[in-house]
Amino acid sequence: MYEYAHPNPDDHAAIEALLDLAFGADRHKKTSYRFREGVAPLPSLSLVARQDGHLVGTIAYWPVAIGKAAVPALLLGPVAVEPALRGLGIGVTLIRRTLAMACREGHRIAVLVGDADYYTRFGFKAAEGTGIAMPGQPDRLMVKALAAGALDGVSGDIRSWRAAGRRTMAA
Repeated sequence: MYEYAHPNPDDHAAIEALLDLAFGADRHKKTSYRFREGVAPLPSLSLVARQDGHLVGTIAYWPVAIGKAAVPALLLGPVAVEPALRGLGIGVTLIRRTLAMACREGHRIAVLVGDADYYTRFGFKAAEGTGIAMPGQPDRLMVKALAAGALDGVSGDIRSWRAAGRRTMAA
């Protein structure tokens, strides 16, 4: 049985260790990390999974902006699960729960860099052809409207929240 909850401050080291295990210690060199620099993840959309008190999964969302209009969006990820427990539904549960939470909070757009084979089951589609782009990730960027019509008229490059001059994440 897995327990899902918001992380507490004591979880930071375990989350970092799990992310290193899942993505490698050089994960900070990945393009998507540039959009997280100097910006905290959204606490209300961060979850961890525990099994017998041991942290076995994590997910976080970061505010980003799209295009010159700086349209608010969520950057999903990273999401990681203890390697020995992959395929047991922990990642799926983390994603489904947090997407539902994001919708309830009024967020309208989510983006991620990932494998289409995995993320299409959650309603994400390739961003190619939508007019939304992330420099350095033309074929792995995916996008999802969290509300009807949320993507209408939205286009441009994804920018970090800080670079877009945004201060608060109003859903």
